[in-house]
Amino acid sequence: MAIQLLGEVLVKKGFIDRQKLNEVLRESPHSEEMLGKVLLKKGFINEEQLAQGIAEQLGIPFYPHLKNVDISPETLKAVPVKLVQHYRFMPLELNGDALTIAVHNPMDIWMVENIKLQLGFQVRRVLASKADIDESIRKYYGAVAGTVDKILTKDKEEQGVFVSRKEGLEEIERDSEEASVIKLVNQILTEAIQMEATDIHLEVYQDNVHLRYRVDGILKDVKIPENIYYLEPAIVSRIKIMAHLDVVEHRLPQDGRMKVKLQDASEVDLRVSIIPAYYGENIVIRILPTQMLFDFAKIGFSVEDRAKIERIIQKLHGIILITGPTGSGKTTTLYACLSRLNLPGNKIISVEDPVEYALEGMTQIHVNPKVGLTFANALRSILRHDPDILMIGEIRDFETADLAIRASLTGHLVFSTLHTNNAPAGITRLLDMGLEPFLLASSLEVIIAQRLVRLLCQECKGKGCDACSDTGFKGRTAIFEILFIDEDIQQMILNRRSAGEIKKKAKEKGMRTLKESGMLLVEKGLTTEQEVLRVAETEG
Repeated sequence: MAIQLLGEVLVKKGFIDRQKLNEVLRESPHSEEMLGKVLLKKGFINEEQLAQGIAEQLGIPFYPHLKNVDISPETLKAVPVKLVQHYRFMPLELNGDALTIAVHNPMDIWMVENIKLQLGFQVRRVLASKADIDESIRKYYGAVAGTVDKILTKDKEEQGVFVSRKEGLEEIERDSEEASVIKLVNQILTEAIQMEATDIHLEVYQDNVHLRYRVDGILKDVKIPENIYYLEPAIVSRIKIMAHLDVVEHRLPQDGRMKVKLQDASEVDLRVSIIPAYYGENIVIRILPTQMLFDFAKIGFSVEDRAKIERIIQKLHGIILITGPTGSGKTTTLYACLSRLNLPGNKIISVEDPVEYALEGMTQIHVNPKVGLTFANALRSILRHDPDILMIGEIRDFETADLAIRASLTGHLVFSTLHTNNAPAGITRLLDMGLEPFLLASSLEVIIAQRLVRLLCQECKGKGCDACSDTGFKGRTAIFEILFIDEDIQQMILNRRSAGEIKKKAKEKGMRTLKESGMLLVEKGLTTEQEVLRVAETEG
């Protein structure tokens, strides 16, 4: 039977219309393989659709959900990880001397012949998308398994060159064939960035190492080979060198930063924290894009709230507080406000621990308690530099809070953060620090409490798919509780009313709680009630 034309198969399956096919054929009258590449490049079809089309064209079985296939340990052991990583195929079943493998390019006959030669098996091919094959390799072998295997087969003399010092920007060379700790670390960083992770956690235990990525606020285990345990000290040393830390220091915590350049020339800022634990040094790497678009709408503010916030931040003096737990997006909201005010006519000075994002036009100071540069000490000095706007990374004690209030009363606009569960609790926290009610009432303009909620994946609407790693969620947005300090609230501050009383009054005046803001997203079908309740305080 004659082989069908790939274009005709794709049209028949409804993946592309005749008009688009003819357009591509006119532009690229070459082989059928080239046709598929052109269609992918133009975005007319995706990888899975192309794989389905080729499978039907060649009469090869197609596996649309490869990750759901259970693969026996015997099959995995029979195929070396180096071979799997090199040819990018996935062994599925070993029955006697017959091995079934999933491939994404069935035209690569030499690959099949080499697998037969090296393993001594008869090979049966099935087709799957490249993305599904890569996902299965990560699931069963670990993303860096091939590199780890190669490193551990090298001589110790060769391993000594892994951690040579590199100045300036570190480039992630994903396609390098060099098997080294450098490549291993680059693979970990690259995968985390591609998964849009915010943090990388590398933890060492008695006889194993755990690698986890925080994606959309949730930590996810990443499968890695068990023998990576032997390379953990070399990995730590490599990261120390990239972050310009002391390689020989293993007893004390260390913090550093580094930048990596991706293959598309974009840059990513990484903040590194290393602590000595019982079985070795643990690492947490915070991933910070160097170019952020600080936009109120993208953060999650409603049109109504945006207008109110825009009006508040235009004031010449006062305190604007953002509250919430760690990882709730407080810093991003702060920077969004500062970006709006970062104009030639304003002098902005920030005191941070650490500086999260570098903003052109702002003077940013990184506190260093080891040398006596605390928030309070820095504030005393910067007030003599004639700023219009101050940003204090966090109010942690009475001294910092008192200086912030006095700065606002002397004609400065002050932004800062506080760790409280809700907006009214920010008032009681400051009073508990020892601040005078009359000073707080006259200086405070607004308190914004916020949380980050996960959004339902738009591909599967919460059911779970490849795009969201089967979580049902992809991406996050902020929900807010905005407490404007009007005359009524000022009077309650002067009378030292409780957070509950202030909250009740604010709700009467139209304040939406965190839970209520989240439920508006639920009504729009953007998230779930369970997700809102997970991050927002439950009302009593």
